[in-house]
Amino acid sequence: MNITYEKVAENVQVLYIEIQKADYTENVETALKKYRKTAQIPGFRIGHAPIGFIKRMYEKPLISDEVNKIVSENLYEYFKKNNIDIMFEPMLLEEKSTIDFENNEDFVFSFEFAVQPEFEVDLAALPLIKVFKITAAKDEIDDFIYQMRKRYGDYVNPEAIEDDDYVSVKWDDNENRFFFVKDLTPKGKKWFLGKKTDDIVHVTFSELFTSEENLSKFLKKSEDKVDITNIGEADVKIISIGRVNLAKMDEEFFKKAFPDGSINSIAALEKHAEQQIEAQWKQESDKKFMNDAITLLIQNVNITLPEDFIKRYILKNNSEITDEKLTQEWSKFLESFKWQLIENRLGKEANIEVTSDEIKDYLRLFYYQNYFMQFNLADVEERLNQLVEEAMKDQKQVKQLYDQLFDHKIMLLLQSGMNTEELSGDFSQFVAFMTGTDPVSNKAEGKKQKEAEKKVKEEGDGRKAEPVKTKRSPAKKKTV
Repeated sequence: MNITYEKVAENVQVLYIEIQKADYTENVETALKKYRKTAQIPGFRIGHAPIGFIKRMYEKPLISDEVNKIVSENLYEYFKKNNIDIMFEPMLLEEKSTIDFENNEDFVFSFEFAVQPEFEVDLAALPLIKVFKITAAKDEIDDFIYQMRKRYGDYVNPEAIEDDDYVSVKWDDNENRFFFVKDLTPKGKKWFLGKKTDDIVHVTFSELFTSEENLSKFLKKSEDKVDITNIGEADVKIISIGRVNLAKMDEEFFKKAFPDGSINSIAALEKHAEQQIEAQWKQESDKKFMNDAITLLIQNVNITLPEDFIKRYILKNNSEITDEKLTQEWSKFLESFKWQLIENRLGKEANIEVTSDEIKDYLRLFYYQNYFMQFNLADVEERLNQLVEEAMKDQKQVKQLYDQLFDHKIMLLLQSGMNTEELSGDFSQFVAFMTGTDPVSNKAEGKKQKEAEKKVKEEGDGRKAEPVKTKRSPAKKKTV
């Protein structure tokens, strides 16, 4: 076997691996003898078929397998031995290779590969980046506590309908339909407030709800199939009225809501609500920070990429991408590749790793917070461990969590290493920060505010293409 290389462009090389017959003959002969011992050939007892017959049947496939194995092992061993960090997988150059297992005994495999470019990342030298801390507003804290009191309150069937009730109605031969009074328009509330079970209410459906989404849920139709101009009117009968009386914030409430005794006063509950709300909003501010940080790094870290190689690699390995599409989205591809290189460099220099125990701890906390918060941790620990062990069997999920925790560690590294200026304010001020506008009035432009907030929650920044995820788990050797 002989391995040589040539440099064909900046950071692009071709590696030639020459395989002679002597490199694979011994292993192939051994494999043929094993096949002979177990092969079931009509007309021959097991283990007594002529070796020449076995060769005619199995030798060519065995040579192919053995040669591919030798090439794959030596290809990646060459990179490891020579400390070569490559981009993507090496590309087989068929026009420079000699691979004919039917007619040849010696073979030449030619691989084109790109070496990762040299560059430096100095976080402290980057321009200033603003970090926004979203603080909990009083109305958010009040609503958080209201929802908890409602969760642990008592369900009753009141005599007459009020604002926070849940109502079941029926008309014609339709099945019962349900709605929350809070979802009604002012006109809809006027129709129903104060009414009692068995009362008949005449409604115009198109004027009943504040949104088409609530109307479609009430009518049990998909939103795009509701024609609000042609759904008519009806006399509906009130079947039942439901209400949840808010729990009193007494000793019994705190024992139910926090059985571990961690919170036992209104002041502690308000602090807990503030922490929970700000933790939720932190995901939005972290997303904003990461988008800004990635953009800043891509713009300020000088990286020269082998663009011609990358274009050929993309077209060869992605059949759905055409030349035209590649040209149109080329800048996005370049940004993604640059970020992958920067992220890998940051992770390598900081020795960032995600251990199996860290993934298990994340899963354990997730299950406890979402399913067992009403129990003492010690009482459900065995069940939590069972759920974690079961989840760890899903390799796809484990990989996703690995990437998620790795991304979080990269974010912490950037936040601690970059020049930052911290701003703070409630979510409406954060939206103004995101969009570069003044905070809108809650009264005059409340709808505009809600639309902006919804867009931020659903789409994030939206001003930068999402980078391609980096493959961080140990890569398997690719069979030629």
